Amino acid sequence: EKVNKEKFEILEHQMNPANNFASYRSSLKVALWRSEGAVEDRQKIIIPFFSLLVKDMYFLNEGCASKLDNGLINFEKFWHLAKQISEFITWKQVDCPFDRHPPVLNYLLTNPVFSENSLSLASFECEPPENSYEKTRYKSLKEQAGL
Repeated sequence: EKVNKEKFEILEHQMNPANNFASYRSSLKVALWRSEGAVEDRQKIIIPFFSLLVKDMYFLNEGCASKLDNGLINFEKFWHLAKQISEFITWKQVDCPFDRHPPVLNYLLTNPVFSENSLSLASFECEPPENSYEKTRYKSLKEQAGL
């Protein structure tokens, strides 16, 4: 089956890590705005980049003091954490209006989860290493895998 490359190019642009995922963050803001005024469930769906959500919460928690210099609680930190958690809970509560497709569900539930090393090795097989660091990493991954 032919894949629509334009959709992958859009996704690749939106998930570009440049400027701390600025494109993704901008798209997420638009999706949040659209979701707030939505009437149909389809328009309410927000699917966050979960690892980035967790990273943001981690750095907010670790990077900001829980108490201010004067000893008072840093309510701004906790307000931001609570806001992110509340948004996530809201996103999770939206009913998905799309039909479930058993073959897709089966695939997602039964296929193995690959390790970081396996994914890196597969990535290098798709796009060969370009610099000395990548070449050394690729060689090390192949040795670990017994290839």
